[in-house]
Parts: sequence; structure tokens; C-alpha cells
Amino acid sequence: MSANLLTVEGLSKRFGGRRPVVALDNVSFTIGKGETLGVVGPSGSGKSTLARVLLRLIEPDAGRILINGDDWRALSAAALRRRRGSIQMVFQDPLSAFNPRTTIGKAIMDPLRIHAVGGRGDRAAAVTALLQRVGLPADISGRRIHEVSGGQRQRVALARALASRPRLVVLDEALSALDVSLRGQMLELLVQVQREDGISFLFIGHDPAVVRLISHRVAIMDQGRIVEIGDADAVLSRPQSEIGKALIAAIPNWR
Repeated sequence: MSANLLTVEGLSKRFGGRRPVVALDNVSFTIGKGETLGVVGPSGSGKSTLARVLLRLIEPDAGRILINGDDWRALSAAALRRRRGSIQMVFQDPLSAFNPRTTIGKAIMDPLRIHAVGGRGDRAAAVTALLQRVGLPADISGRRIHEVSGGQRQRVALARALASRPRLVVLDEALSALDVSLRGQMLELLVQVQREDGISFLFIGHDPAVVRLISHRVAIMDQGRIVEIGDADAVLSRPQSEIGKALIAAIPNWR
């Protein structure tokens, strides 16, 4: 890959008081422009904490987050609000990320307005274009998020994430609740979007087989640390860490 879009150096995060839980322990990695880094690991390994720290939904105790060389942690609250459009997140459960009272069209319109994407008169057409891009009909915009299927909700979540024209999208177990056919469709959609827009993805998952399908490189996490990182096929075909071997061994008929 070309120059790095994201550089993470020494991220650490603990939760709790007298007996703190180490969620992130000196985590460092890079993501190139137009690259997908997959992150796998058991429950409690720190994957979701990593995602939320990158978005500054929670603050780390130490470490640096550089996006195109800019120190993300050094941004003031006002500057962070202006820059949030460059990094977006798709959650496992989109219902928890949407205002249940708003319509799908407004949910996608909001980031266009907040990040001043396009002119005011062009944004309704932009919402339609975003829905169509993720394979949804324009007339779904008048419905509420709880009124559509799980697969449609994840497509809406992706459309909203793409609305601000981000450089990086973090997907935190975003496909784990979908059935096999819908998961395949979403993977194909993500690959297409990356090819067209050059977006980088941090793809967090618990299933190495799914992560392998979309990732250029893979990092394996355990107890808050990255214990292994490298080419996706090499890492997942011949894991060197004990946790990596255990994850692969748990998959039936792994090839």
C-alpha cells in the first residue's frame, strides 16, 4: 500500500480503580490509504475499546493517533467536531446508533448538513444517491430505522457513514448479526466502495474466515495487545501466536 493514512502509536487504556482492567496495552499499527486492516481476537481482547478510542468516543490513557500525520488527540473539542467527518464508524447494532424517532432520510441527511457536504439544495438528491449506492430504494427514506430489516439497517448505517466522505471507516462487528447471504452482499459492497473511493477500513470481527475475505492485513489481539500482525493470508493460514492458533482451530473445516 501507499503512504499511511492512520498511524497508531502506543495506545493504552485501563478501566476501573483499585483493580483496573487493561483494555489496551501499548497498541501500535498503521493502515495505508485504501487498505483494510482486519482485527480479530476473543471477547474481551480490546477490539471494541480500540474502535472507540480511535473515534475519541473514549479517551486513551496514553499513545498517539495520527491521521495523515495530524495528531488526532491534540485536536480541541471544536476542531474535533469539524474533523469527525473524516473518520466514521459502523456499529454491530445500528438501532443503538440511530435516533429511533427520526426517518432514514433524515439520519443520512444530518451528516451532510453537519459537515457541510454539498449545497443545501443538493442534499436531498445526495441522500437518494447514497441509498442507491448501498442498494436501497429511494422511497425507504421516509421509513424509520426499526421498520426495516437487519440487512437494510446495516446498509443505511453504511450510507450514513459514507455521507461525510470519510477517509477511514471503522466497522465494529458490523456484519456479525447478518446471515451468510447478507454478509456476503455487504462484503462485496465494502470492497466496491473501497475500490471506487479509496477509503481505508478497520474491520473488527470475531470470525477469522470473514475477516480474511476482506482484509489486506490482519492483527490478532489478546488481553489488550496486538500479538500478531501481517499479511491476511499468511497470518490466518499460519498463525504464530497461541491465541491465533486457537482461533483458527475453533473454525470447522478451516481452509
